[in-house]
Amino acid sequence: MTKYEFLKAVAAGKMTEEVIAKAGEMVIAYEAEGEKRRDRAAEKRAVKVASEKGLEDAVLEMLGTEPKTASDIKEAVEGIESPQKATSVVKRLVTAGLVGVTEVKGKSGKVKGYIKL
Repeated sequence: MTKYEFLKAVAAGKMTEEVIAKAGEMVIAYEAEGEKRRDRAAEKRAVKVASEKGLEDAVLEMLGTEPKTASDIKEAVEGIESPQKATSVVKRLVTAGLVGVTEVKGKSGKVKGYIKL
């Protein structure tokens, strides 16, 4: 039974053994596809976490007692292409309690500065 035939039978309300069997097959296929999707997402997450760990270590190395802005971190750490990415990495370090946040005077007013604790 094709998917089209299945849908026509369901729309017509003809619930035969063949329609029920096809529905079971479709559910199994749907669950298998969902499992593959979750596995691919988990692999991507694992790779991202591993690469982010390297960036976190590099940021911790470059930070000192003098506050650094996200732009400073972007310039100093290879692999961080934007201040937004730098902020994302540093936020995780702040949450972990490894980095502190202060306000510093920047080009466009007060901005967040990050120091190693």
